[in-house]
Amino acid sequence: MSYRLARSRFEVRWRDSSGRHRSRRFREEAAARAFDESIHDNDVGERVKSSRHGQSGGVYPYETTSGTRWRYVTRRSDGSQTTKRGFTSETAARTALRRITEKKERREIVHTKETFGAFFARWLSQRKPYLSEGTWRAYERDGRLRLLPALGTFQLGRMEVEHIRDLVDELAESMEAGEIAPKTINNTLGTLVVCLNAAVEDGLTASNPALRVPRLPPGDVERDYLRLREIGVYLDSCSSLYRPLAETLIGAGSRISETLALRRKDLELEAGGGVIILYSSKSGRFRHVEIGQGLSGVLRRHLERRSQAAGGDDPDALVFVMPVRRRKRDQGRWEGSGDGGAMDRTTVSRDWHKAALQDASLRNMPLHALRHTAAAAWLAGGNSLKYVKDQLGHAHITTTESYYGHLERSARVAGPVATEKAIARAMERAA
Repeated sequence: MSYRLARSRFEVRWRDSSGRHRSRRFREEAAARAFDESIHDNDVGERVKSSRHGQSGGVYPYETTSGTRWRYVTRRSDGSQTTKRGFTSETAARTALRRITEKKERREIVHTKETFGAFFARWLSQRKPYLSEGTWRAYERDGRLRLLPALGTFQLGRMEVEHIRDLVDELAESMEAGEIAPKTINNTLGTLVVCLNAAVEDGLTASNPALRVPRLPPGDVERDYLRLREIGVYLDSCSSLYRPLAETLIGAGSRISETLALRRKDLELEAGGGVIILYSSKSGRFRHVEIGQGLSGVLRRHLERRSQAAGGDDPDALVFVMPVRRRKRDQGRWEGSGDGGAMDRTTVSRDWHKAALQDASLRNMPLHALRHTAAAAWLAGGNSLKYVKDQLGHAHITTTESYYGHLERSARVAGPVATEKAIARAMERAA
């Protein structure tokens, strides 16, 4: 017999015409014996064909409880080896391998462990002899102040359009606070485009994601936001963990960075409403935001649940924390990462917010759109631009008017109509 018991499986072993050893394992002895007899009944040419089973060209079979499955083995563009398993046929495995190989040859897939921060420093040094002093200093300043803090740790091959959009979103917050101009954001985006173009030319990334992020227009631009009828649909699509945070972002018009930094002592909540004290690390200023009884109730119930956790009733305890994750489908961080830490801004923006928009069948918009939603809702409720300016913490009323002046004019259109109706009703009563 040319089979034996190995690792609780019956293994058939033979040598093909080229002299190479071959083997195949079976769960049952009868199956192994039958296979052994079948290959011995064939001539040498047929036995070679039977023994191959795709074990050349990077495709290999393996046995599972569900039967034979296939895998392919290939090398990434950086030389490291990778494999993919689970194919139900040799043809499927070879097709997948061919497609991945073609993508590598077309440089649609590029693997590298180099980070953007490391490449930016190297690129800036190499470009210095070819740039004017002013241009080089502008590139260096854009990288040091804005690009590296946000993108420095990302691997070049894993940078996506969403990462660039999040950066522009964050810079837009500084623009609204009057700290930087739209031109600064566009210049920073331009530096990123030039740098990533060089990474593409060097074969370190397949494409430049920054090319798909538009620059800010020179004039005023209407920012997207949830319409009044969409707010409820969005909130109903939020997870139970994310919803209190989402209601705060919409009800207070706060920035995500300000909201995640909130502590119990920053909330003054009553049955009829309340005040949230927000601190902006960008401007270094505090501001008081008035909230209604609805949001006040949401936050009071949220704090009651928070107080059940260790240290949750401390005045310095964070309002919004990431819970411990018990199961894979849960939201939160694993126990090894600690409990009670602040929620991760990227997780909120890229995962929870995007999931709520998709579940609600709403158009895609950045998390910062919830701040614009608050401003639009306040104006729709008849509040003035001055009120919106104070709530949002804008340094100048011109900033508020630039962003939301057209919304106030839309709200004022209904004013004369409502006034005429009121006069008409009064005249009817008098008659």
